[in-house]
Formats: sequence, structure tokens, C-alpha cells
Amino acid sequence: MLKKGLLFVLVFLLGTPHLDAGRHTASRPMVLPFGVRPGPDTWLVGQFFGNTVDAYNFGGTWYRAGQGMHFGIDFYAPCGTPVLAAADGEVFAVDNPQYGADPHNLVIIHRDLGVVTLYGHLLEKPTLIAGQPVHQGDVVAFSGEPQGVCTSRPHLHFEIRTPDLTTAYNPVLFVEAPWHTLASIGPFTNPIFQQNLDNARQWVSLEDQPVVHFWDVTLNDYGQAWPYSWETRPPENPALARDLGNLPLDAQWHLRQLNSDLCCANPWWHPTDPNLLYMIDGAAWERASVFQYTLNADAIPTPIQPAPPRLLSPDGQIEVLNGQLRNLVTGETWSVDTDGALPAVSADNSRLLWDISSFSFVPNEPYPTVEFWVSSFDGSDKRLIWTQEGGYARWLDGSRVLIVSPMLQQTPTTLTIYDTAANTAYPLGTWNWLRDITVAPGGGRLMFYLVQQANAADNGIYTIETQPGAVAEKLPFFGSWRWRDNHSVYYIPFNPGYGDVHLLAYYHLQTREIRYLTDPTALPFTIANGDWEVAPDGQKIVFINGDGRLWLLEMTDN
Repeated sequence: MLKKGLLFVLVFLLGTPHLDAGRHTASRPMVLPFGVRPGPDTWLVGQFFGNTVDAYNFGGTWYRAGQGMHFGIDFYAPCGTPVLAAADGEVFAVDNPQYGADPHNLVIIHRDLGVVTLYGHLLEKPTLIAGQPVHQGDVVAFSGEPQGVCTSRPHLHFEIRTPDLTTAYNPVLFVEAPWHTLASIGPFTNPIFQQNLDNARQWVSLEDQPVVHFWDVTLNDYGQAWPYSWETRPPENPALARDLGNLPLDAQWHLRQLNSDLCCANPWWHPTDPNLLYMIDGAAWERASVFQYTLNADAIPTPIQPAPPRLLSPDGQIEVLNGQLRNLVTGETWSVDTDGALPAVSADNSRLLWDISSFSFVPNEPYPTVEFWVSSFDGSDKRLIWTQEGGYARWLDGSRVLIVSPMLQQTPTTLTIYDTAANTAYPLGTWNWLRDITVAPGGGRLMFYLVQQANAADNGIYTIETQPGAVAEKLPFFGSWRWRDNHSVYYIPFNPGYGDVHLLAYYHLQTREIRYLTDPTALPFTIANGDWEVAPDGQKIVFINGDGRLWLLEMTDN
């Protein structure tokens, strides 16, 4: 059994097969609209269907017609990628402006299935004509970009609607694909879905999304939601530095189910206590609470406060309020002037960072002017450190700020580091098509991935130290990662050819050691919705499993 498992791991990692465009099941009769395997060289999922974070933030502009929901799936792909028919059918319409998805669209009717598929943001008008038959897997179009320039947001917008085109369905329920693997890397917001704090379990997974009735009442006009909207949320906190040393060679990993009920979404760890785990949960149509799991006490969830969660300093000791800070240890409260914005606290609790925007960002419009401000912890020494069009900033450590310009999903993206103690700045680099920046505990390194590079060999995951003159280094794996400590990560290899069977791997950025930690034949699991987090001791990983329940991967020494 052990030899068989190890062989499976090697084949899983080194010899994944090509995704077959003709592969489907009776329950999911359609295939993906691309004939090539997903990855940084080809295509990834940019946004899923339904109650996404993007839809919550842009529902009144981009998605107003679809009840505020994202009524298709966006596949991020270079302009000119061949688009395949998802099922047998006949052409229903070509470039009909009433169906949207400019500059070009295609609608195919599938009478046997009782639905139509819509392919939008195409590069050029398809050469097909109404009534023409097509077969599953036929090339019917080429992917493009909404503005027709291929330098902003190149992607294919894919929908499944009723034949009268008044209702949209979740393509995940129709198309055979390793959806949870695709969700592990690629969607450009984390978390993927917005949580309604008055119905915390509704519409927070890939499969559980609403049917959309066009021009009907808005579905995501929530009284209170999590995470905060992009206009109100504070910059991200830095993770406290931690050096856990090399992973023990005799470490063993085990699975433990934390609850027997279908669960929640987006659990997170206490910043310093690896036995405390939190999540937002609650009964339908009741205000949700923040629940605490104490893992060394049989993991019984206890409600500790109404949702949303407190905004805390990196060590969890300071609460950030609107215009105030509160020391949770001493109870002391003091006022700070941040112009009405919620600030983030530096890693050493010495400084505050916040941003002020000139106006709300509207898709396809110029970026707003954004100002980044800092002050001392008590609100004194308030000063403007940086102004730019669009983008964001976040703490790296006790004094340094990472500034990203402009927003991600654009090209090019420039990373700058500003030292608030020395009042100096230095560029870290500029890259085209940069995605998913994460900061190591302690702020000494970044990781991100690149796609659509002129040389395909340059696509992939990179790390760079946050020091002047540092050079980005491409890493020898591709997949979803989470930081273990200052110098190492856990990752889930991206292997869609083997479906939604996942394994855990380890990479040390200094020693360059790769180690595969679980055997998918002996310890199978599926991380659903890209939803997993590493405990501060690096020995536990919490995730939502493919069964919709909360599970732990735990490390023990032999």
C-alpha cells in the first residue's frame, strides 16, 4: 500500500494527463470552454458565479442587471485563446448587443439540455451564423477583453441561461471540471464569496449559489457583510515574525474532523495561540456570531461576540474602532484622527496606516487618487507619505509599508517599499500580469505569481526579499500556498488532471527543499473554495473539506 501511494504521488506531481475536452458526466454534461490544460501559461478562473466579493463591491455597476450577482464564470486567458462549445447545440445569436459581454458575444442553444451557453468578451465576431450546428469541443470563438485592448482584463465570460435568456444558472453545476482545484489558485479575491452576516452560511461555497433572474430585486444588498467593502476596509495587518526552523523529517500528518454538521466559511487562527480558531457562523436569517474553537478542549464552538469580528492589531491585543483604539488587556481607550478611515497597526504596535480615496472606484473608469497616511500609535505625528492613482498599501513590519500600484489584475504593477521611520522609499520592481501578493511573517519576503509573460518559461510563482536591490526568484512549483514561517510555505500542488484530490507539500525558501507531506491514496482530502489557513505554530492547517465540513490537518512527531 505504501509503495502504491508513493507511486501515485509521483505520477500526481510529475505526470498529470491532458484535460480531455470531451470528458463529461451525465450529471454534469458540459465541458470546459478550453481545450488546453489550465495553468499560468494558459488559463485560470478569475471569478466564479454568484455571491462573489467582486459582485458585492461592484454589483451596482457591473452586475446590476443580474440582481447584483456575478451571473457567469470569468476564465482569465490571453486574448486569442480558442474557445470551445461546452455541449452539442446550434448557434442562437452572434454579437447581439442585448446580451452584453462586449465587444463580441456568442450564444449557443442546447435543446437537449434546455439551456443556452453565452460566450462573452470575445476577441472578434465569430464566423458562425444563426442555426448552424456545433458539437461539443468545436472551436467556436477566441477569447478577448471587455474593452477590446487586451491589456487590461483579458478573459472569457461564460454563462448558462434558460432558452429565453432571462435566468442564469451556476455553471459549476453543469460543467464537469475539478472546480475546487481551479478555486485553489486563480480567483483574484480572497475569500471568493461575500458573507451575509444575517445569513452566514448562504451562498459561500462554489456549489451553493443562487439562480439569477435578470432585472429582478438585488440579492446582495446586505445590512452587514464580511469582509468589509473595499471602500471601508483597513489595510491588511502584517503577520508577526516566526522562525519555526526546518520541518522535522519524521513529521506525520493526520486528518481530524472538527464538526459533523455542514459548516461555515473562512476560518482563521488566533495570531499567536495555535489552539484558538475562529469563524463566523449562525442560524439562517439571524445575526451571526464569531465562534471560537478551543482545540485542546474537544473543539466545541463557543460564540464569543456578535459578528463582524473585531479589527485587531497583529498581536491581537489592540482593537481598532472608528476613531478610537482600545487596549484589550488594560481596557484603556484613546482617540485617533484618521479622517474617518479604519487604520491598520504596525507589527510592533508603534504606528498606524490608513488610506483616503478621492472617490469610489468604478470599473472601466480612471483610478481614484489614493493617499496613504501614517501616524504614531497615539495618533500624533500624522503625515501623508504617498499619493498615487489607484492601488493599495499594507504594513510589512514595524515601520515599512508595501505600496502596490496600480490595482492587481492590471499591467504593469509596481511594488514600492516606504520606510516610515527613515521617510525613504525604494522600488522593489515592476512586473506585467502580477497576481496574488502575499507577505511572509515578519515582512522579509513576498510571494506572487506571474502569467501571460512574453516568454512562457517566466510564468509561475516568485519570491523576493523586501530589501533594496533584491531580485525575484522563480520557484520550482505551482499551486496554492500559505506561509508556514518567515522562510517556508506549505502548498497544494496545482494538478487539475487528477480532479479534486489534493495533497500537502512543503518548500523552504532558503534551503530550496521540497517535501511532499501527504499521500492522496492514504490520506485523501479536498480543500473546498480555496479555503485553508496555517496555525501560528505551523503544525495545524484548518480547511473546509469537499464535504462542506470543517477539518484539520495536524502534524505529529514520530
